[in-house]
Amino acid sequence: MKRIIVILIVMLSTCVYSQESKERNWGIKINPVQLIDIASFPTLQLSVERKINYYSSLNVEVGYQLYDVSNTDTIFFKEKGFKTNIEGRIYLQKLFNSRVKSKRSELYAGIQVFYRENQTNSFIRYVATDPVNEDEYIDEYVDDFGVKKNAKGINLTVGNQFSFARFILEPFVVFGYMYRNTSNTDLDYDESKHSLNMNHAFFFR
Repeated sequence: MKRIIVILIVMLSTCVYSQESKERNWGIKINPVQLIDIASFPTLQLSVERKINYYSSLNVEVGYQLYDVSNTDTIFFKEKGFKTNIEGRIYLQKLFNSRVKSKRSELYAGIQVFYRENQTNSFIRYVATDPVNEDEYIDEYVDDFGVKKNAKGINLTVGNQFSFARFILEPFVVFGYMYRNTSNTDLDYDESKHSLNMNHAFFFR
């Protein structure tokens, strides 16, 4: 499955000072929005940013799923997952103005490649159709099943890094391409024989 994604993410970050007094070369950051990410799955996500020179840096981020968000009676998989990405950044005002020293607000653009995978449990509600009269429904069923997903892609990121003493706030927008693969286990639903109950909003997670 191919997707074009546009995501607004805010990162509240703590910066660790390097040995050099003029410029902080290392930053350690936490992404609190990922703790409540319902679009994919929630993770505790940490990143490290390393300045390459005065206008560019490399940011590496890793996240691990801490809690179960499924709500099913049957457990096929232990719910778990992780996310990772690596991003090369250019701080635009520094690049174009040949400015070495950082300001409180720094506009940047970056290229990010990412990968994520998880396994979870889900369910659907469906009805069996009468083979003689397809407009007639026989019974309603609840089908529990396991889901494994992975996704990879590339993003263009545009953001602004605001510095406050040892703290950083990073709102940014992501435009990207994603390829996602999903496989289901122990799924009894057959679209040739059954019809989904449209009152159930979340069919395939």
